[in-house]
Amino acid sequence: MKPIRKIAVIGATGRLGAPVTTELARHFEVRAIVRSPDKARRMLPDTVEIVQADLRDVPSLRAALDGVDAIYLNLATETADPNLPFYEEREGVQNLMTARQGLDIRYIAKIGALGAYPPALTNIKQNVVPNIIRMEGHKIIADTGIRHTFFAPTHFMELLPFMISGRAIQWIGNTRVKIWWISAADYARWVVEAFQNPQAMPEHCPVQGPEVISVRQALKRFVKNYDPSLKIRVAPLWVMRMIGLFNPKMKFVAHLFAYFGDHEDPFYAGETWEKLGRPTTTLEMFARELRQSRNLQESVE
Repeated sequence: MKPIRKIAVIGATGRLGAPVTTELARHFEVRAIVRSPDKARRMLPDTVEIVQADLRDVPSLRAALDGVDAIYLNLATETADPNLPFYEEREGVQNLMTARQGLDIRYIAKIGALGAYPPALTNIKQNVVPNIIRMEGHKIIADTGIRHTFFAPTHFMELLPFMISGRAIQWIGNTRVKIWWISAADYARWVVEAFQNPQAMPEHCPVQGPEVISVRQALKRFVKNYDPSLKIRVAPLWVMRMIGLFNPKMKFVAHLFAYFGDHEDPFYAGETWEKLGRPTTTLEMFARELRQSRNLQESVE
């Protein structure tokens, strides 16, 4: 396979898409295919080419993909409804595969989840809608015959600051479940390595961090190293389910956290570590770096 020089990123402005796009741009030419160019220009390095297109619009996708060697997909399905007419991770992926026909795209990498990792399926009691949808999207990509890698990450450390509300960090449901927390920085480094040597990459690549710790331990360590004044609060799952009866967003949150609390992932990432290197970011390191970034931003303001 010829070396990859130019990568199209779809989902470049997402919470995980932005750091991966930034890291890719240090090593490759990167074209971000986005719906909102203004938002992308505010978030991404100046070296990233910004092109407007939409996963619902095949002609715009085809024009945006012209001239790239590979694609990185950072898509998400955020619904508990299994009967919608369009999902980015399924119908959007199908449109993308239609748009790439006739173009010289040699490799596709996509973020998924451990719940969509085939060896993990026997350990899952009841899968969530997003994983069911994304596995259907993965099959669409695999059926094209293009070389591809589906990354299957566990919980990202970046989820923790997202759970801060006011002066508290909040969780929903079971906090005893143990997780191999991974940082976006380690994951982004692995994505770069995949594009540098795609012929050596497996079809499915589990992504787990350096240490397995419970949600309760993670919350305590994060608070200690980021902001010790934060309270830790845990909401019962049944409360979120009740709210979800009237609020579709909360219904999805309850759906997701019910899954989180009911599944403890074994260690799957040994081959990933062998091929791409061990993860180096601990949860303490992540929290301290986030605190330093926050303090720097506050001093500038």
